[in-house]
Amino acid sequence: MNGTLAIWYEPEDGGNSAQAIHKDHGQPSLEIHFNLWRDNPSKTNFLDIGLRLSDIKSVNRIYIYFPVSLRLDQFQDLSTVMAYGQTLDAVFNMVVEVGSKTDLRYETIKNGEPFVTVHKVNIGDDLTLEPVEDALKGTGSTITFTEAMCTRLRAGGSGPQYLRLRLHLTGNSQTLFTQEIIGQEKIFVSSSQRLELTELRLNEQRSFPHSIAKRASANAFNIVRVHYFLIRELGHALVTQHAPIRKVRRLEAKLWASYLRGREIPAQDAAEEERLLSRLIIYHWRDGSEEEPIQDFTAFASFQASTPGLLFYMIGVVLLGAVGSAMHDLGKGYWRTTQTTLPYLLGGLAVLWAVARTGVWAWLETRAGQVRRAFFRALKHIGR
Repeated sequence: MNGTLAIWYEPEDGGNSAQAIHKDHGQPSLEIHFNLWRDNPSKTNFLDIGLRLSDIKSVNRIYIYFPVSLRLDQFQDLSTVMAYGQTLDAVFNMVVEVGSKTDLRYETIKNGEPFVTVHKVNIGDDLTLEPVEDALKGTGSTITFTEAMCTRLRAGGSGPQYLRLRLHLTGNSQTLFTQEIIGQEKIFVSSSQRLELTELRLNEQRSFPHSIAKRASANAFNIVRVHYFLIRELGHALVTQHAPIRKVRRLEAKLWASYLRGREIPAQDAAEEERLLSRLIIYHWRDGSEEEPIQDFTAFASFQASTPGLLFYMIGVVLLGAVGSAMHDLGKGYWRTTQTTLPYLLGGLAVLWAVARTGVWAWLETRAGQVRRAFFRALKHIGR
């Protein structure tokens, strides 16, 4: 959880944006949709990015910076998935239909009127990636929507053009937006509290690497609105937030199932997918408007979850007695002492306390929970 995202464009002349704006009588406008999905039981950890672009006659390339090293195969185009069932309704929170189609784009219709043109992004051709060195924070990454991609966007008509990508948060990027704090003394309690901090920052200029600061500032979009949706499990209680949340609601499982998996859900898997998704809550932040565009955006939230640990608590009690007994026997064998077992019991307690403080016990308990969930999921699939 370090650094900021940044988004900017390259004007057609490759120079500064002021010349392009003067020539085309308008700065490119952008509405951004972020969906951050976090759900451990269903192995869900990714960020969806939707870009609704208007007045893009001057846009030659589009750039997004991430403060972490990424690979191109972590990105997935969502244009096809959005056309499944009622997924468009879920994404735009209104009734939207698919209109005319080509191989690389399709029109959408709302209330009988043109809405947005959704474009397919061919990863590797329309989207490229390059590393960005930052001496303070390490290697980041910039993705580029290529000149060919932007040419297609400009050819899409006078209405808004839409792109939507998914970034799978794996490897080094798993903690790009989150930090989990687990109590170290979990060995001594039958349940414990786990705190998770989640933060998304966009265009925070003081955090820009020097190599992109000038370009990102000079060629910024007119950001008319940011929608940020954070999706979490029901068992995570919201503790703090900034800025104020606009809306909280349960996830509509049937609407989102295909979208979440990035594919159509077979009928035999539908019930299980709906069960998993019905446990999720959507937290919605919104900022900006046509009249009051924004330059940056920040949303922070902390969640607390209770982790039951009765089994590990019982194991800890047994180990405490076993270690104390072993140390007592060791003392009798080597020093031939017949003193009370209290010092040895305290010694065992100290050993287990050290294990807890180092985080080893918390790690073991977390891994045990993951193995248990995987085991029961496998049993359900076998039962089918």
